[in-house]
Amino acid sequence: MASSASDSAVDPVEQLLNLFLYAPIGLFSKGSEALPELVERGRTQASNARVIGQFALGATNAKARKSLSDAEAHFQEFLRIVGESARPSSKASESSPSSSSTKKATAGASVNHGVEDLIKDYDNLTAAQILPFLAPLGAEQLERIETYEQSQRARKTVLNRLRQLRS
Repeated sequence: MASSASDSAVDPVEQLLNLFLYAPIGLFSKGSEALPELVERGRTQASNARVIGQFALGATNAKARKSLSDAEAHFQEFLRIVGESARPSSKASESSPSSSSTKKATAGASVNHGVEDLIKDYDNLTAAQILPFLAPLGAEQLERIETYEQSQRARKTVLNRLRQLRS
């Protein structure tokens, strides 16, 4: 008898009958009792999924807003740099070439000399290379470098560090 019971459990025909005949009949007979519980479970699962979805959407929106804000700031900085780099060439061509260019060259040379004696080869250094040289300098020296940096390359990293050191 035991062998016939194990044979019927493995028998594919018996499995099909269980799945398509006996299970629906059992579900139908018990369904009225189990239906409220199944509905409540479904509502709970849907509510949980909704809360998780709102949280994920909120976190994604916050990250997207921050990324968009950062991109906008970078773009504004890019436009500012491009605009500033275009200004000197337009001013030089509008004013008289002999007097203004001579004044600018003289002023640039004196400021440059003032910076070169503080940080050797300043114009060829990157902002990251300049930063370590700033800490030991005095307030007047930092002011000279800030004036030069503002008139030349206006690198935010250098200017921000100069303002931090001077305050």
